[in-house]
Amino acid sequence: MGHVVKIGRYEIIDAEMDTENLDTVSIPCQTNPGLSYQLDGWDTETSVPAWIDGNPVDLDVGHYDKQQDRWILKKPA
Repeated sequence: MGHVVKIGRYEIIDAEMDTENLDTVSIPCQTNPGLSYQLDGWDTETSVPAWIDGNPVDLDVGHYDKQQDRWILKKPA
């Protein structure tokens, strides 16, 4: 099931939450190339203010999943 994630001016309607770990957000690169380029320039120490389904949350840049061409972001512990 998709969730709406908003980061800055980007609204990602095809973001996915990991069903086993609801603190992990997956953002496909093909449908969100502008955001993907920005995430590529950030490091793992960067906190990203975002909204998930209208609720504010800070996300940490996790890693780029090369196999599935998507960025993985996580809610801080």
